[in-house]
Amino acid sequence: MALFECFVIYIVIWWILFFIALPLGVKRSKNLLPGHDSGAPEKTYLWKKFIIVSIITLIFTYITILVLQGNI
Repeated sequence: MALFECFVIYIVIWWILFFIALPLGVKRSKNLLPGHDSGAPEKTYLWKKFIIVSIITLIFTYITILVLQGNI
């Protein structure tokens, strides 16, 4: 399988998992200031989610490539 195909598979899986991970662990702010949205999260933990999703995506990409090549 070509490197570009592997990269495309990685990107597609990464975006799917990232959108799944976005709402996890988000807590709404209890102290609302005037002008702030009531649904805005207090902390988003985007870097933590970015790193975890990237590692999990590597594993899923490897498994997907093995399945597509017929090794599993």
